Amino acid sequence: MQKEIVHKQLSNLKPISLKGLDSVKLLNRVDRKYIIPVSSLPAIIRLLNNNQYSILEIDGHRAFSYLTTYFDTTDYQFYKDHHNSLSSRIKVRTRTYKENNLHFFEIKMKSNVRTNKLREGLSEPGADLSGIQSKKIRALYPKELESALIPTLNNSFTRITLVNKSKTERCTIDVNISFRDPDAPEKEITINDIAIIEVKQSKTSVLSGIVASLRAMRVYPSSISKYVLGLILTHPQIKHNAFKPLLHKINKIKRQQISFS
Repeated sequence: MQKEIVHKQLSNLKPISLKGLDSVKLLNRVDRKYIIPVSSLPAIIRLLNNNQYSILEIDGHRAFSYLTTYFDTTDYQFYKDHHNSLSSRIKVRTRTYKENNLHFFEIKMKSNVRTNKLREGLSEPGADLSGIQSKKIRALYPKELESALIPTLNNSFTRITLVNKSKTERCTIDVNISFRDPDAPEKEITINDIAIIEVKQSKTSVLSGIVASLRAMRVYPSSISKYVLGLILTHPQIKHNAFKPLLHKINKIKRQQISFS
């Protein structure tokens, strides 16, 4: 029922093409992330209508399937940087946009409050990184890598992408989130009870748009990374003391909410 309500609401938003979205890449930006129950999506999307957002539409589709492979060292050096709250850290991944069969290699760099992203197109995603890609990672990573990079997590989700009228802000809504360990791909962990909203702005603004609407609903930013969450769920033995509040919040939502699927 929730799914039908959301899809009906999204049909009321003005579409923007992939070409139009290219002018709002925001590869250098300020991010805010929010974790909400899926059952709250209808109320939030009603607010989006009022705030004049457009929705990405490609070939009649307004929700898109993403497939991501994350890379890390054999002892999860990038994950540990996040766990240890390093202000400068990176994530490395390849990503496939399933509906239009586009593939990318990405390095996502976090420095204090800003996020910068290097992205390159791929003809097809590979199970290993090329020598050129490895060199770029080493050039951007602030420390010495302790080992070669290997695939450490597979992630899939459905994404809705919204853009504000002035094209200074993008908002993504991720649902139907699932994770797999590349060494045990038959074991899938799915989380259908939550949605992750990410607001990407050229500069911080809390006075308008989705951020102001969420504040009015008493929904506040949360620190969440799909890589971190997926690694903890697929490797529960990994040290994750710093992320226990995140797991507690997600489990609380799961106990109280219905599924989006």
